[in-house]
Amino acid sequence: MIYRLYTISFILLLLPLINLHSQDIYKFNGWNDSIVMLAHTGMDSDFLSRDEKKVILLQNLARMDGPRFAETFLKQYIILKDLKSNKYIKSLHQDLQRVKDLPMLIPEKDLYNAARGHATKSGVKGTEGHKGFKARYSPLMENYIEIGENIYYGDYTPEEIVLQLLIDKGIEDLGHRENILNPRFNAIGLSIKPHKNYKYNCVVSFGLLPRSYKDYIQ
Repeated sequence: MIYRLYTISFILLLLPLINLHSQDIYKFNGWNDSIVMLAHTGMDSDFLSRDEKKVILLQNLARMDGPRFAETFLKQYIILKDLKSNKYIKSLHQDLQRVKDLPMLIPEKDLYNAARGHATKSGVKGTEGHKGFKARYSPLMENYIEIGENIYYGDYTPEEIVLQLLIDKGIEDLGHRENILNPRFNAIGLSIKPHKNYKYNCVVSFGLLPRSYKDYIQ
């Protein structure tokens, strides 16, 4: 059993990058609609909110085609925020160039429940961090080979959560980015809840199940 524990990063407000289309169907400039649909693994989930589904979708697009993600979402983010180049943006661009056709992250209810519990408790108490990580995920290790966790704090849109965690500014080991682009992970659960001190927190739980993406689409 492998546990992955990473440091949290503090998140600033970003502007929305893409407009929402009806019925959770998205059209992104520079992306083929059929590719977007393949990446939208949470679309039919009955336990995820619309924003939570979109967070999964955006992470899957980065995993599916890193270079295209860099030229679309990352580029738009940099322009909208008028960001100056720094080592985190440069290294993210380099890392995305090497990412192609990674397994899609498929929503799992047990990972969602773990994420929701921690996001709810942290939000009510106003706490932060990964305290209780082992207790939170130990009951799941009978099924999962590996588990990781990201946490976001602040105002949010789905784009903010994904772009900020990918850039991972101030996190020297780039643990959040490593989780999102980890080729071993194939399962995900996440929850966005109000936070007493940071307005919102989003807990993202990643897992490795002994299955393939083909198992999901067949």
